[in-house]
Amino acid sequence: MALLSEDDRKALTERFADTLESDVKVRLFTQSEARGLLVLPGQEQAPTNEFMKVTRELMEELVEMSPKLSLEVFDAFNEGADEAKRMHIEQLPAIVLGDDDEGRVRFYGAPVGNEFPTILTGIEALSKDEPMLSETVAGYARELIDQKVHLRVFVTPT
Repeated sequence: MALLSEDDRKALTERFADTLESDVKVRLFTQSEARGLLVLPGQEQAPTNEFMKVTRELMEELVEMSPKLSLEVFDAFNEGADEAKRMHIEQLPAIVLGDDDEGRVRFYGAPVGNEFPTILTGIEALSKDEPMLSETVAGYARELIDQKVHLRVFVTPT
């Protein structure tokens, strides 16, 4: 069963047709459904499989909304373990937007509820390859920031 309604799919297809300029690669780091069912003594409990499943289904549906979106899925404990380690993936599920070596934007957790619009905005911003800031703020940032910046934003459900 689809997570997105037919109306939502239509609205997203139209939105992306208007807002996406260049291609955006979406990488999803997750785990196999079987691993989510295992409890191994001495190992940290894996995130619930339901979050993994919902995140994968949602990302698969989302990339269907535009030919400018592509999805790569990595099992962080099997064939995708080396890539997850190289990219310093800290939690699962992890959504990495952008095709640069480290990924420009990362989302940890299932992008449901209020987090879903943030994923959409991130995809659109990367497609335009410009900051979603006023020109004044972007100008100051360009002048004052002369090295890589690692920003983290934490959201807690209420």
